[in-house]
Amino acid sequence: MRILLERWMKEKLLKAKGTFTYLGYKFNKELDDNRTLSHKLRVRVSTNYIHTVIDGVRRYIVCLENKKCSYRQFQLDELPCPHALATLRQMDESFEEYCSSYYPRAYLLRTYEIPVNPLPDESKWNVP
Repeated sequence: MRILLERWMKEKLLKAKGTFTYLGYKFNKELDDNRTLSHKLRVRVSTNYIHTVIDGVRRYIVCLENKKCSYRQFQLDELPCPHALATLRQMDESFEEYCSSYYPRAYLLRTYEIPVNPLPDESKWNVP
């Protein structure tokens, strides 16, 4: 189990180091997918923070101030859903402040920089 953890930590650290976007690789890909879906949506402004996003015949309410969407993906993932991204594009705002503070590349690097130290041979263990 320890060898598996060592390998995972090394792989994830290398992936985080090889990412040059604001968000980590996994979260950046999900955001790109959401951005692609957001291009077909229409946005109607209600107030500075509350917007109605129209997706075909369905309507979703996005509140940027509270980081909420009636679709609920925004709250669950803590990453802007397609409806929130459509709203942000309409307002000409950046997505960074609407993402979880755990998703940026810098945070991921700090997460995986703690090493999983290998164990010495069993003969060297001090077992009481």
